[in-house]
Amino acid sequence: MMFPYKYPLCIQLPPIDDLKAGNTKRLFEFLQKMGFYGVELNLLDFEAIAPEELVSYLAEFDLKVTMIASGGYAKKCGLSLSTGNEEIRMKTVAQVTKMLHYAEKLQAGVICGFIKGNSEGQKNICIQQMEKSLAQLEQNGALEDAKLYLEATNHYEALLVNTMEEGNRFFQLVDAKIAVLPDTYHMNIEEKDMAAALVKYRNIYKNLHISDNNRYYPGFGSLAFERILRILDAFGYEGTISIEGRNMGTLEEDIRHSCNYLRSVAEIA
Repeated sequence: MMFPYKYPLCIQLPPIDDLKAGNTKRLFEFLQKMGFYGVELNLLDFEAIAPEELVSYLAEFDLKVTMIASGGYAKKCGLSLSTGNEEIRMKTVAQVTKMLHYAEKLQAGVICGFIKGNSEGQKNICIQQMEKSLAQLEQNGALEDAKLYLEATNHYEALLVNTMEEGNRFFQLVDAKIAVLPDTYHMNIEEKDMAAALVKYRNIYKNLHISDNNRYYPGFGSLAFERILRILDAFGYEGTISIEGRNMGTLEEDIRHSCNYLRSVAEIA
């Protein structure tokens, strides 16, 4: 299937209190008009809407929930999979288990970004705690429910999984039952060679976050996204791409600008 942006395009949305509110419905209509494939939702209340109802509702706009972003919920509830505080870590394992079960009914994944832990603590201890958490998620069957995506984030934000190589270590630890989520903004900070990392670890990711070097949407900074699309095309990438970032103008203005940019880049690539 041909897509206007070369690959199915998704967007990570900020936390939304009411998915059926008028302004949110207009946003979904706008995303449909712009040719988006799916959305990554920051859910703060997993009891607010049943997954089956959410799937049916978004289908009205030809959209799929491709990912559940856990950052907003993690901050709200003080969660971390790698903390040295065992009570918090065990609580987080339980919550991530529920998220994965919820995501299974959406046929979506769960992003493990902020929820994997922040930039504080001792790295060796945090690694051990993350290993313990992933082992428990594997043992309780949660990793069979839906895919958990360990997001590679820069060292200013997180102690763990700053690079694709570090993500691959955890990927191997649980026998490829998780995935890694690269993000061009973070890669621009952490990777010596972004292109080489995308190629070398092409088998451990199925979604790529594309955000410009200044953390705005693609097209507002200086990253060469046509080169990135060529790299993906060269090895036959079959996953999705998701725009994520801060807003320079209004949400719709920025989305429109970035979509126009990505269409032109797809034509060049």
